[in-house]
Amino acid sequence: MPLFGEFLIRDMRSEDIDRVVELEKEIFDSPWNAELFRHELRNFDRTIYLVAEKNGRVQAYMGAQVLDAEIHVTNMAVEPSARRAGLGSALLLECISRSLDRGARWLTLEVRRGNDEALEFYRTFSFEELGLRHGYYTDTGEDAIIMATGDIRSDDFTDTVKSIRGGLDSRLDGGEC
Repeated sequence: MPLFGEFLIRDMRSEDIDRVVELEKEIFDSPWNAELFRHELRNFDRTIYLVAEKNGRVQAYMGAQVLDAEIHVTNMAVEPSARRAGLGSALLLECISRSLDRGARWLTLEVRRGNDEALEFYRTFSFEELGLRHGYYTDTGEDAIIMATGDIRSDDFTDTVKSIRGGLDSRLDGGEC
């Protein structure tokens, strides 16, 4: 299990679901419920669900569905007090590593059109905007921007991942996380 500073990045377990749902409710207007997470965990052969924990407390998580050569990122959240420490990047890097192990070629996701912070975050991982899903988010009717990486096995993407990982490593060495 990889470590990121004082955080352990590991598979989400059923006993994490209550905490993950707490984070969902704290962060999102339309949070997933516990049953959705249970369903995803029961289908572990078709999903990647990770948490970042420190001192036994889950402070961030992410999930993705495995769709043959595509990994579709379904959700990601970081506890507000733990943001800007690189946890989202550490989780996505681990997801990419596991995606490569499963034979994936690219990652996809949707982001709320107005979520500039998330759009910028995913752009640093070479996600590009492919299109728009009008009215995708039923809670607000907001559009979703469809994003995807290019080939995650390409030299360019590998270089991007190495650069991001190096930046995180240097932050850790400098004591920022």
